[in-house]
Amino acid sequence: MNASLAVAALLPMLVSVSVLALVVLLAWWMDRYEREPIRLVGAMWLWGALAAPMLAVGLETAIAGLHSGNLGPFLTGVAGAVWTGPFVEEGAKALGLLVLVALTRQMDGPTDGMVYGAAVGLGFAATENLLYGVVATGRGAAPGDVAAMMLIRTVLSAGVHALATCTFGGFLGAAQVSRGWGRRFLWIVSGLALAGVLHGAWNLALTSFSVLGPEPASLGVVVIAVIVLEGCLVVAFAVALLAEHRILLRELREEVELGVLPEWVAEIVPHYRRRIRTGWWPSREERAVLTRLLTRLAFTKHALRRVPGDEAGVAGLEVVHLRHRLRSILGPPEGGEAE
Repeated sequence: MNASLAVAALLPMLVSVSVLALVVLLAWWMDRYEREPIRLVGAMWLWGALAAPMLAVGLETAIAGLHSGNLGPFLTGVAGAVWTGPFVEEGAKALGLLVLVALTRQMDGPTDGMVYGAAVGLGFAATENLLYGVVATGRGAAPGDVAAMMLIRTVLSAGVHALATCTFGGFLGAAQVSRGWGRRFLWIVSGLALAGVLHGAWNLALTSFSVLGPEPASLGVVVIAVIVLEGCLVVAFAVALLAEHRILLRELREEVELGVLPEWVAEIVPHYRRRIRTGWWPSREERAVLTRLLTRLAFTKHALRRVPGDEAGVAGLEVVHLRHRLRSILGPPEGGEAE
């Protein structure tokens, strides 16, 4: 293959990776109430793009050594594609999210987990797409065929990777605000199991497609399956955002009733459009800081309601600290007295 054909084949691969990176940024932007540090979202993208594929390949290579005796049929062929591969890949991706939770305190709800999960899943999909494209190009595939494959994989397979890891991330985020280690463990295990099942179901659909051939009916089943799965992801994200809105509304109203915050805070901050379209604070930079402090206060209080008594000390101190800091910036409510 000459240089011009190689460049023509490389271009759709780079476009695919760029599109998937932009989708991660879109998911980050849509987290309206407490956006995660972009450096951590980028780190999760890199985990999905670099660390997770290497871990998955290493584990799958080790499992390949067990292709003997009664395990052989289970670990290879269709069964391997539906069970072994998906759970190995989802486990490798999930490990990055678990490391994030262990090293930081940034994930404090399902929405946060879904954003980080999208970054990991789409990073993994970007690397997978790139490798498929390189292999196809090396085998002499025409640039048009490579472009068509990149389009299909970007629209279909990448969405499934995002869905599966978002599912685990959402469950992991729910675990962070759950009471007791037993419930947290159950959330984590259930999320990983569901992520593996969703990924396996997609692989089964692809296997059925390859067996039945590219008939319109079988292709329609695959496309419909992806549309349904990605639709479920969008709905889940919207539900998580609605839940966060309600948390903000409830917790900030309680702070107003307690005399900690002025009344206008509960009327503006929980509502995204009001918050970005009204000049409720003179400085734009200070508005961003206040929004972060207020949402942190609301989510910390919400998490505190689910923490056992012997684990509530640090979170309770954080609530007191946030209240004091906000009072020092906003001043006492009308009719109130400064502390």
